[in-house]
Amino acid sequence: MSHFRFALRQLRKSPGFTAVAVLTLSLGIGANSAIFSVINAVLLQPLPYPEADRIMTLNEFSSGTNTSIAFPDYLDWRHDNKVFEQLAASRRESRNLSGIEGRQPERLGVAFVTANFFQVIGLTPELGRTFNEEEDKPGGPALAVISDRLWQRVFGGSPAVLGRSVSLHNEIFTIVGVMPAEMNSPRETDVWLPIMRRSHAWLNRAWHPMIFAWGRLKPGLTVREARTEMNAIAARLEKQYPETNAGQSAVVTPLLENLVGEYRKNLALLLGAVALVLLIACANLANLFAARGAARTREFAIRAAVGATRGQIVEQLLLEGLIIAVLGGAFGFLMALWGRDTIVALGPEGVERFHDVAFDGRVLGFTFLLASLTSIGFGLWPALRASRTDVQFALKAGGHGSSDPRSARRTRDLLIVIEIALTLVLLTSAGLVLKSFARVQALSLGFEPRGLLTARIDLPFPIYSSAEKIAPFTHALLAKIRAVPGVEQAALGANPPMLGGWEINFIKEGQDPNLPPAQQPSTECEVVSPEYFATLRTPLLRGRALNERDTKDAPLVTVIDQTFAEQAFPGQDPIGKRLFMEPFDEGEGNYWFEVVGVVANMKFRGFEETAPLPVAYFSLGQIKRTNQVLFVRAGAQAQSLEKTVREIVASVDPAQPVFDVRTMQARVEETWATHRLVSSLLAIFALLALGLATVGLYGVIAYTSLGRMREIGVRLALGAQRFQIRNLILSQGMKLFAAGVVLGLAGAIAFSQLLRSVLFEVQLGDLEIYSVVGGLLLGATLLASWLPARRAARLDPVITLRAE
Repeated sequence: MSHFRFALRQLRKSPGFTAVAVLTLSLGIGANSAIFSVINAVLLQPLPYPEADRIMTLNEFSSGTNTSIAFPDYLDWRHDNKVFEQLAASRRESRNLSGIEGRQPERLGVAFVTANFFQVIGLTPELGRTFNEEEDKPGGPALAVISDRLWQRVFGGSPAVLGRSVSLHNEIFTIVGVMPAEMNSPRETDVWLPIMRRSHAWLNRAWHPMIFAWGRLKPGLTVREARTEMNAIAARLEKQYPETNAGQSAVVTPLLENLVGEYRKNLALLLGAVALVLLIACANLANLFAARGAARTREFAIRAAVGATRGQIVEQLLLEGLIIAVLGGAFGFLMALWGRDTIVALGPEGVERFHDVAFDGRVLGFTFLLASLTSIGFGLWPALRASRTDVQFALKAGGHGSSDPRSARRTRDLLIVIEIALTLVLLTSAGLVLKSFARVQALSLGFEPRGLLTARIDLPFPIYSSAEKIAPFTHALLAKIRAVPGVEQAALGANPPMLGGWEINFIKEGQDPNLPPAQQPSTECEVVSPEYFATLRTPLLRGRALNERDTKDAPLVTVIDQTFAEQAFPGQDPIGKRLFMEPFDEGEGNYWFEVVGVVANMKFRGFEETAPLPVAYFSLGQIKRTNQVLFVRAGAQAQSLEKTVREIVASVDPAQPVFDVRTMQARVEETWATHRLVSSLLAIFALLALGLATVGLYGVIAYTSLGRMREIGVRLALGAQRFQIRNLILSQGMKLFAAGVVLGLAGAIAFSQLLRSVLFEVQLGDLEIYSVVGGLLLGATLLASWLPARRAARLDPVITLRAE
C-alpha cells in the first residue's frame, strides 16, 4: 500500500506528464474497445436459438450467381439428404393486414414455411402451437402463426388471440400460435403461413420462385460434410434434369454467417487499423516513461545508494504504469461508449445486430485485458532501463548534462520511426478508401436519385387479379399525385433500382424456341407505368418509351437497356426485333415482345454492381404486378410529401396501406453504408495516429535537445549561427521521418492488399494518395521539430554554460 501511495504522489508531482499519458492511452484503448464491442455484437454473439451453430441456410448456385431454389429441387434435397435432421423451406412475401377494428390497414412481412421450419429453428411457441405436416398440404387449412411483436402491437398481448381470424390480402387466416420474441427468421417476419397450400404453383423445375431452404445439421456433422453431401445430390439432379439443372450446385451457409458474413472482412480490417493506433499510443507512452525515467536518474541512484534493490525500482515504475493503465482504461471505456454510438450511426441500416451493440462482460474483459497488457508493454522497457542505472556515474553527473546512454536514445528513435511508419500505413489506407468513397458518391447510376420520393404498395392479388383490374387503381393514383402542387412527374415500377429484382430468361427470334432453360440467356425484368423513364430521368437512346397505349389489347412491347442491346444484338438496330419471354408471376404464359426502345443502363444494385444483367422493361398495362413502387419527382420538397402520398392512396383504396416511404437518395446512400463506415473510421483512426505520432516526435526531439543544451551552448559560444542550431535539431527530425517513410511505404503496400474488397475504381498504388500522405507527414514532422529547434536556437550561451 505504501508503494501504491508513493506512486500516486509521484504522478501527482507531474500533472502534465500524467494527463498526457492517460489521454494517449485512453484514446488507444477507447478506439479498440469501441470496435471490439461492435465485433462482439455482430460476429461473436450467438443467435438466440438452441444450438444455433447447427442451423444452415441453403440456396442454389448457377452461372456465378447465388439463386433461390426450384421447389422440386428442394423436395429432392429433403428426401435424399442424410446430413440434416430437418430440411425446411421458406418464401418471403408481404401481405396487407386489414379488418382490425380501430386500426388502419398495414403491411406485414409474411413467410410461407414448411411445417418443420419451426423444428429447424428450435423455438417453441410462447402461446398456442404451430401447424403440422397434416395441415401443411395443398388445400390445407388457412392457419397463421404470428410474432410476439405483432401480438403485442396489434392484439395487446391478449391470450384471446388464439382462434382469432385475420385478413391478409383479403384472405382469412386463423391464428393458432404466437412465437417468442427471439424468433426473427426469416428477417422482418410477422406472420408464418403454411407453404404447401401454394406448392402446386411452383412445380416447374425451371422456375426459382424466391424459395430458400433451412436445415438443422445432425449432431456431430460438420458444415463441410453437409456441403459435400448436398453438392453430390445437386450433381445427381443435374444428370437427371440437364435441361433445367445444368451447372447448378448447392450452397450451404451457417445461419449467422448468412446474416453478417459480409461484414466480417470489413470489421476485421477496422480492428487491425485500430490496433495500429494502440501500438502508436504504446510507443508514445514507452518514450514518455523512458524520458521521465532518464530525468529521474539521480533519484533512482540515491534510492539504490540507500539500499533499494533493482526489483524494487522496477516494481515502483511498473506500479506507476499500472495506475496510468487503469486510468487510461477507465477513460477509454467512457470514450468507447461515445464511439459506439458513432459507429452505430454510421453502420448499415437493416442489420439489427449493428444496432444491438452493448458493453457486456466480454467487452469489459477485453478493455481490462487491453489496459493490463499495455501497462506491461509501455512500462517494462523504461523500468528495466532505469533499474540498470550506474549509481556512481549518476551521482557524479548530477545536473551536468544527460546521463542517457546511446542505446536508450537509439531505442527511442526506433520507436518514433515505427510510429511514423504505422501512421503512414493508416494515412495511406484512409486516403485510398476515402478516394474510393468519393468515386462511389460521384458514380452515375443511370437515373437521378435526388428529389425523388419512393413509396411501396402491395396490392392484394385476390382483388387485383389482372392487369385490367390494376389499371383503374394506378391511373387514379398517378392522376391525383401529379395534381399535387410541386410534383413534377410520377410513375410506378415493380422491380426498380435499389428496391427489387426479377430475373427471367429470353430467346431471340430465330433461335430454337425449345432451347433448355439452363442454356437460355437471362435478363432483369422491370414492369413500369408511362413516364417511368422521365420520372427517373433515364435517357432514352433510341426508339420510344412505353406509353398509355401499351395495354393488354395492344401488341406486346418491351424497352431494353443498352447492355441488353449490345449483348443480344451486337452491331444491329434492336428496334423491331422480337423476344420470347415470360415476365409473369407464377407462370401465366409465354409471349413474343417487340423491342420499341433502348434506354441508358441503370445500376440496379448500386456501385457494387460490377457485371450487371441486361434489363427489359414492360408495360404495367400489359403485365400484372401487384407489388409496386411509387416514384414522385418533387425536387427539394419530395421528403415532405409522405403524408400527402398516404392520404391519396387511402382515397383511391381505403384498405391499401403504404409502407417503406423514403427518398431514393436515402436508398442509394444505404448501399454506401458499409463503405461509409470503413472510410469514416479509417480516417478518424489515421488522424488520431497522426496526432499521436506528432506529439511523440515532438517529445523525443524536445527531450533530446534538452539533453544537448551544453553542446548547443558551446557551439553558440564558438560562433555557430542560430539558423545552424535550428538546422541541427531539424535534421534529427528529418532523419527519423525518412527512416519512417521507407519502413512505412513497405507496410502501406502490404496493408493496402487487404483493402481490395472495399476499394472502388482506385488503384492500390495511387501516386496522388501517396504524395498527399507524404506531404501531410512531412508537415507534421516539420511542426514537431520546429518548436524544439526554435527554442534551442534562442538559448543564451552564457546563461547555459554558467548553469552547467
